[in-house]
Amino acid sequence: MINPVQLSITTAGGSSRKIIIEPILKKEDEGLQNTGVYKIYKDAFGDETTLFTEPLEIAEGDSGLPDENNPDYLGKITILNSVEWKYEGDLLDTGEQLEVVKYIRS
Repeated sequence: MINPVQLSITTAGGSSRKIIIEPILKKEDEGLQNTGVYKIYKDAFGDETTLFTEPLEIAEGDSGLPDENNPDYLGKITILNSVEWKYEGDLLDTGEQLEVVKYIRS
């Protein structure tokens, strides 16, 4: 996965939560490569907007707002191998994490 995606996941209470999954990429000679690390954000607009996913925009400098100060930041998922992942954060329960990981792997 190279472009950010919008996804709706199910919370423990059964309600729907809209999120954005943003892959962390590294620039190599052959272009942008996936690192296996994904930042997760609340999707404030739901399906009312379309993400801008031009590769040049992804490769440019950061937005200037550190994740820890961003109220929409839900954490970071690192895919370790075909079965394991690591979640850094405390806002997604295990079921929500599993939904995100299944989507990333598919």
